[in-house]
Amino acid sequence: MNTHENRALFSKAVLKATICLFLAAGASVSQAFAFSEVTETMRTEIVQQTGTITGKIIDSNGEAIIGASVVVKGTSNGTITDIDGNFTLTVPVKSILTVSYVGYETVYVPVDGKKTFSITLKEDTEMLDEVVVVGYGTQKKATLTGSISQVGGDEIKKLAAANLTNTLAGKTAGVIANTRSGEPGEDNADILIRGKGTLGSTAPLIVVDGIADRSFSRLNPEDIESISVLKDASAAIYGARAANGVILVTTKRGAEGKVKVNYSGNVSFSQPTRIPEMLNSYQYATYVNEFDAAQGNTPTYSETAMAKILDGSDPISFPDTDWWDSVTKNWATNTQHSLSVSGGNDKLSFYSSAQYAYQDAIYKNTPQDYNQYQFTTNIDAKINKSIKFSMDILGRQEVRNRGIYSTEDLFGYFLTTNPMSAPYYPNGLLRIGYDGITNNALLMVSDTPGTNKTNYHTLNLKPKVRIDLDALTPGLYAEGYAALDYSFNDGKSINTPYDIYSYSSATDEYTNHKDATGAISVNSWSNKSNTITLNARIGYTRTFNEAHRIDAFASYEQSKYNYSSLSGYRTNYLSSALPDLDFGSKVDADKDNGGNSTETARQNWFGRINYGYKDKYLAEFTIRYDGSMNFAQGHRWGVFPSVSAAWVISQEDFFEPLLNVVNFFKIKGSWGMMGNDNITAYQYLSMYSFNSSASYAFGTDPSYVQGVYETRTANPLVTWEKAKTWNVGFSAQLLSGKLGLDFDYFQSRRNDILITRNASVPTYSGLSLPAENLGKVKNHGFEVVATYRDKAGDFEWGATGNLTYANNEVVYMDEATKTPEWQRATGHPIDGITVYKAIGIYQTQEEIDATPHLPGTKPGDLIYQDTNGDKSITWDDAIRIDKSTTPKWIFGLTLNGAWKGIDLNVFFQGQADAEQLVQPTMNMATDFYEGRWIETNTAEQNATAKWPRAFIKQTYGDAWNGVASTWWLRDASFVRLKSIELGYTLPKMWTKSIGIENARIYVNGNNLFTIDGMKICDPEAGMFKNTDGYVVESGGVRGYPLQRMITVGANVTF
Repeated sequence: MNTHENRALFSKAVLKATICLFLAAGASVSQAFAFSEVTETMRTEIVQQTGTITGKIIDSNGEAIIGASVVVKGTSNGTITDIDGNFTLTVPVKSILTVSYVGYETVYVPVDGKKTFSITLKEDTEMLDEVVVVGYGTQKKATLTGSISQVGGDEIKKLAAANLTNTLAGKTAGVIANTRSGEPGEDNADILIRGKGTLGSTAPLIVVDGIADRSFSRLNPEDIESISVLKDASAAIYGARAANGVILVTTKRGAEGKVKVNYSGNVSFSQPTRIPEMLNSYQYATYVNEFDAAQGNTPTYSETAMAKILDGSDPISFPDTDWWDSVTKNWATNTQHSLSVSGGNDKLSFYSSAQYAYQDAIYKNTPQDYNQYQFTTNIDAKINKSIKFSMDILGRQEVRNRGIYSTEDLFGYFLTTNPMSAPYYPNGLLRIGYDGITNNALLMVSDTPGTNKTNYHTLNLKPKVRIDLDALTPGLYAEGYAALDYSFNDGKSINTPYDIYSYSSATDEYTNHKDATGAISVNSWSNKSNTITLNARIGYTRTFNEAHRIDAFASYEQSKYNYSSLSGYRTNYLSSALPDLDFGSKVDADKDNGGNSTETARQNWFGRINYGYKDKYLAEFTIRYDGSMNFAQGHRWGVFPSVSAAWVISQEDFFEPLLNVVNFFKIKGSWGMMGNDNITAYQYLSMYSFNSSASYAFGTDPSYVQGVYETRTANPLVTWEKAKTWNVGFSAQLLSGKLGLDFDYFQSRRNDILITRNASVPTYSGLSLPAENLGKVKNHGFEVVATYRDKAGDFEWGATGNLTYANNEVVYMDEATKTPEWQRATGHPIDGITVYKAIGIYQTQEEIDATPHLPGTKPGDLIYQDTNGDKSITWDDAIRIDKSTTPKWIFGLTLNGAWKGIDLNVFFQGQADAEQLVQPTMNMATDFYEGRWIETNTAEQNATAKWPRAFIKQTYGDAWNGVASTWWLRDASFVRLKSIELGYTLPKMWTKSIGIENARIYVNGNNLFTIDGMKICDPEAGMFKNTDGYVVESGGVRGYPLQRMITVGANVTF
């Protein structure tokens, strides 16, 4: 033997000895804990005949397995193998041995009086044999040629999230999911797959149980089998809809076996993750007076007033209100209960579940809450040897109760309300708002001004039939389904007048302003929609000579969508006790109604061919021919192909010397073209609107009449947005399957992006233009996923981490010709914002006079960069910032462990390379108050000031510091403890006697803490969605805060 081989053997022996010492110590501890747990078992063993056995555990190559667990089944009596794979154990002669080791399949060996054993463990290929849901089918993970990641239903449940869109961030590589709101029923995350790759719609396609455009956010987490994400050319099977990636949601189905009844229930207590501390009355008044002084005005608050504010001696004129404490409660309660029944035999299997979920809002004395009722059932029937039939049904009702104000309106006054206003006078009368009679934040969250109730009803049906055509040729089949998705929604808002008062210190009287709160009015609406999808497929699956595997299908699909709505309005009711439209005023000016409808349709032809040679050489080709009614004849159809291939190198003979370390190694690559037609329909036609008022004059004796006018010019050439993407990577399993490693590098180029030419055409032209195929964007990045699992005795543990980097660049978009180079979007990320570059704070007038500045600039104001060097500060000096609210880095880490029925799951999630613009409002967060530039400070104090002088008063600011600038940008990177769950599964000896097969109790913490630099607010909630659905800057105070939750629950299976 040469020196290298000797060294290798010596290293291996040292490694074995070290592992044995470690595992032996763990086994000793394990046995010590086990001593007190087997009273009944010990009694049984005393009367049984026992004997000492010996044996050796080896792998399929004859190598000894160190640290394998050998336990008498049903007891804690066991041991582990030594450095040579040997074990010795005293056991009952009629017992059964359970032999296990991480990375190998567990085996059960009857003793039957034998004394010596030689046991071979086979490698556990579970991680490789894992079935992954792909478009229109499933594949083994080991044979995938594309980039697809999957999260199991069990992992999703451990996040204890009411909204499933909040479960993907950090759980799977390539997915960016930011939750901007914690509002009950409105807490959807914004999902991006591999970052932003287009100037238009970035939403991925959602497919639930094979049906596109079904929502998954409100599905019952207990019903989820898995969620798969298609990120590269593997998404091309969905062609026209797949440019932004595809999310495939698969729900549970029944399986052959005895009937099981499962109950899952929990109660959660939630509170905001972070609430900014706002100025109190004295701080507010101080800041306002500083602002007045800087403007050369008389102070708003006199010295006498300041003294009263400070000592609280005049609670009517100068109250000091903490509006957060006045309007909200410490905790909100949420609950969820689910009951499922499943089972079947070789002819019929079924799964049914029912769910109720409730989420409360954080406000005091509010009608706002969210209720959900859901039922789902599916059956799979084998009609005969060749025909199978299935039927899926889902029904859901969502009920949203709230006051008449939107969340955007509420938070416009909530935290920003002047602390020197108050919800009530000291005598208990409701007090008018400081900047408007009805602008009282406590009033606005209540049902005193009225209520708004909306009901959303969903019904999804899917009958499916499959016919195996083996009689014609083995492996041939045909199948088809019809998906019928119905939605029925309605709502009613009722406005009611109420008593609200102002106070006059001159007369010491209160005045009721009920007449200013409006009349009783009702707005009632309803809409309905249906989507009918028909799919027919013929497929062929067969393996030849145990080597050549072919899986192919061709399919036709069509879908049609119809929508209609109707609304009515009445006011001046006699009483709110009769809130139907019939009982409102009959005067034309007091009533209104409206309605609209729309219809869309698609047709698709597509197919896929998979080929594998001994699961070593793998290839896939897909093609899709899509038609969309969004485009004119001649531009309506698009062809979207893809190709991918993989090579399992670890199956080659030359790789054999590495198999002891690297058990599986596969390289892969893919290319595909996908499309996007997500624009408003009929843009190839000019659009006209009807003017309901008589404002056109015609004829020789002109009179005003109603008429129509053009609202959009036609673009008959509009067609598909196209995305060409390629991906290369590898997948590996090491250390007998303990360690898994996946890497992907991706690049995507978009062209013909559908955007509106709104920059190079001036607004005074009066043109309203349709979308055009103008934009170009490129996107690139990489993903890494690492998984480790191991076991020592009864203790099992694992870790999974993933990291994603995605960066985009605008290659071309429509921009005004006079846009300065440093402001152009071209050559920069999509979401970059344009702001002044602030480089400091002026300390003296001499500094101001020596540099270009905005007119009226004073010491304490921000210094702005003269970017174009023209010796003046104008908007042309603003620069484009490459960072945005969309992070370039996303990461997640899951740690889990289990020991004797106790399980622990810890999940960290985070993002990096993101910024948010957070500007102060009035009232403002104390963070902007502390450390500001103050004229009475020393020069040394002002030299280190964080913020400029006071520049904002109530709802307006000055023209110097209030403009958007880099000074107000904050790092939105964070690391969050997203979830931690501790559970305990009760021993079966306790539960079986009362008919319970499995029982688990748990406690879960969600969003427990976050490490970040935002300080004021949660780093995800610095932005919020307005009533139009756009994500806008919130200053950290204008959106419903994200929630921290503590959940206690139980799962019981009968």
